[in-house]
Amino acid sequence: MAGVVAAPGGARNERARARRVWRTTTPGRLRLQSVLVAVATAVFMVLGCGALVTIHLTVSKQQQETVTAIVGVQRVHAWLAAADRSAANSYLSGGVEVTLPQQQYEADIAAASSDLEQAAERNPGGQPATERLSSINQLLSEYTRLVDTAMVQHRLANPDGITSLHAASDLMHHPQTGILAQVEALGDLDSAVLARTNLELEVSAGALALFAAAALILVGLLVWTQRFVRRRFRRRRNPRLLAATLAVLVVLAGTGVGAVAAGQSIQQSQAQYGRLLKLWQARSIAYDANGDASLFLIAGPAEGTPFDQAFQASANQLADRDLTDDIVQDARAGIVRFHGMLADEVRDAGSPGERSAALDVLIAYRQFLNVDAEMRSAALAGHQTDAMNLTLGTYGGALGLAFKSMNWGPRLGAQRDWSEGELGFAFELFDWDLAQLTQMLQRQFDASLGDAEQVLEAAIGLQALSLAVVALTFAGVRPRIAEYAT
Repeated sequence: MAGVVAAPGGARNERARARRVWRTTTPGRLRLQSVLVAVATAVFMVLGCGALVTIHLTVSKQQQETVTAIVGVQRVHAWLAAADRSAANSYLSGGVEVTLPQQQYEADIAAASSDLEQAAERNPGGQPATERLSSINQLLSEYTRLVDTAMVQHRLANPDGITSLHAASDLMHHPQTGILAQVEALGDLDSAVLARTNLELEVSAGALALFAAAALILVGLLVWTQRFVRRRFRRRRNPRLLAATLAVLVVLAGTGVGAVAAGQSIQQSQAQYGRLLKLWQARSIAYDANGDASLFLIAGPAEGTPFDQAFQASANQLADRDLTDDIVQDARAGIVRFHGMLADEVRDAGSPGERSAALDVLIAYRQFLNVDAEMRSAALAGHQTDAMNLTLGTYGGALGLAFKSMNWGPRLGAQRDWSEGELGFAFELFDWDLAQLTQMLQRQFDASLGDAEQVLEAAIGLQALSLAVVALTFAGVRPRIAEYAT
């Protein structure tokens, strides 16, 4: 029996005929259009879900990891600056271990050490940050050794104690190699991570433009299919195809509204984040100024000029001029006639509550400066005992001990058994008001990012409606295809 030999090119001809069936016959056209709609819907859904999920994960990472790490570094900076001023006050009070300044110093070191441990656990900066943390811990151990040496020598009436205290303060504040400089470098590493996450947000936002383009293509395919059905079957409309088109528009509109709302919340949180960091920096600067006041008194007017200059430099960063009655009254009326971190906060306050809290900080800071000026006047007049009483008195250092574990360090909570004219009392009130304003902004920052996450979650859930587009499309064309099969 002779074998059957396929005609040359038969397979190619069969495939060409199949393609013509899909292109020229009504059932083939409907199947082709349905497949195109399904593919476009898949692209539409992947782009939407991918962009929104990426934005959501990035926002969550910023709130829970990156920003938390950066704020934690700022807290470390504040506690270390506070520890240095507490060490100076402890030395000024005689170096006795049971004094409240000494307890405050120990509490500040404990709070800084706790935040350093948390920074090591979070560590968004990777290996460079790990190396920086190791360096900070080593320097901090050397700093505490120098402070302990200064206190022992001071109790023994050894004049070398002041040398050890100055060495410790220099180790803390040296511009390039000091502990605070190392902490700032650690913050820069974490800020670089934040910059990368912000870039990820921008890229994801760009992907939403592709999502919108995919939506337009999908709507065009659905309209094309609807017109083909109307021409071939003399039907004015296909309810299922119309529903599929409406579903695409609903997903597009809902995603757009959600993206805009989330973007506004993210922008708001970024502004709050900037103010939050500035407030922590202001607290660090205030602690430095308070420590410089004590070091000025320890050194005496003859040798205290560098500390007096350091105090003025720190004070000018907070407010660049004397806070007279007129300046404070104008600030209450919304007219800010000075510059500095406190001026920025009064100016940027976005609600009556924020403005009131910022004004409380300003007034407390003015009282602190007034008492400091009184102390310096007494010291320059040779009244060393009066100057020390104004600086220390009964000292409010115990106020923050119970709160150190909260890492906020509000300095009230113990008995106010000192005179309101003392520098310690004035500083504690200022620090307390500053802590309250900081907490207010922290809550607002968390709320803004929380709102963004909720909106994004709703928009992500809306993407499931895209599945209905495919189902409605196939349901809309299947009866028309069936008409040719009967």
